[in-house]
Amino acid sequence: MVIRNIDPNNRRDVNRFIDFPHALYRDNPYWVPEIRSAARLVFDQKRHPYYRHSKAAFFLAEKEGKVVGRIAVLHNRNYSQHYKQEVGFFSHFDLINDREVAHGLLDSAAAWARSQGVQSILGPRGFLRSQGFGLLVEGFDLLPAVSIPFNFPYYQNLLEVYGFVKEADILSGYMVPADALPEKFFIAADKVAEKGNLKVLKFKTKRELKLWIPKVDRVYKEAFLENPNYFPTTAEEFELMAKNIYQIADPHLIKIIVKGDDIAGFLLGYPNINRALQKTKGRLWPFGWLIVLREMRTTRRIDLNGLGMLPQYQGRGGNILLYAEVERTLRDANAEYAEMIQVDERNFNSFSDLMNAGVHIHKRHRLYRLTL
Repeated sequence: MVIRNIDPNNRRDVNRFIDFPHALYRDNPYWVPEIRSAARLVFDQKRHPYYRHSKAAFFLAEKEGKVVGRIAVLHNRNYSQHYKQEVGFFSHFDLINDREVAHGLLDSAAAWARSQGVQSILGPRGFLRSQGFGLLVEGFDLLPAVSIPFNFPYYQNLLEVYGFVKEADILSGYMVPADALPEKFFIAADKVAEKGNLKVLKFKTKRELKLWIPKVDRVYKEAFLENPNYFPTTAEEFELMAKNIYQIADPHLIKIIVKGDDIAGFLLGYPNINRALQKTKGRLWPFGWLIVLREMRTTRRIDLNGLGMLPQYQGRGGNILLYAEVERTLRDANAEYAEMIQVDERNFNSFSDLMNAGVHIHKRHRLYRLTL
């Protein structure tokens, strides 16, 4: 077996890194390919904003000239600075069920991390804060939400045998029309809005929505500053995250709660386009976009991957208003299935809100740490 630190400018090796999971998961009905342009962008040190402040390395494992595994290892200096400890991430971890391959990849990632002064490795985590994270440990027979990781069950054993230990579990749950909230919940929400002089903004077009995007980053920071997975992003990183979301956004699934001219909370939903991405194998050009656009119009699966109220409103019933708006949004969209995505089990308030809103937990991702 050979482990190679690949050159991100070597097109052949980059293609082999990107193509490997397509072969690995070929017969799995739940794995969803990454959009090819996004997969390729993480290798571009001139264009990806991550490289303005941090470094990364990519490794391939090969047996008899055939790729059998891959991994990326990151030293996110912004994360390290925020938490005042040198932390690396591992990402793009895919491999056959082989302990030798796992140890070879993880040894190489750990060695690179040590060379950067990293004290521990956390993951799986990606290049942008908005990307889903954690290793799937429950929910292998379910379609993922958009941009949320999927992996084979054997990954968990390979990581734990190597020495990775649980950092936290990240939970996702679903709602269906039968889980409708009682009418008294909406009455209470309307009273909260009236008493607090809060208003829910609705959007019909992306152009209307675009004017509010710059304000959302500030509100996100204030709402999730104490979240154990939060770390600040640069203006360029937020611009890229907003662009990614904007491409698949349905304005009717996005709500902003305001008090006067200030944002008090937000709800970010978008159509689940994963069946379309499976059909296109992650290729949007030249005709993949047509399939994706059709899926956006017809799917009744909604992903909710952005839900927050500023702390000063949370103790005043703001969360009741937010979850009532979730229900109304799904009802207006005629959604048959909605997934609330990735709530950290350590975030007690958010987890309690999920339970109170009738969300059924059905997926569990685990964040792992390895002390070097």
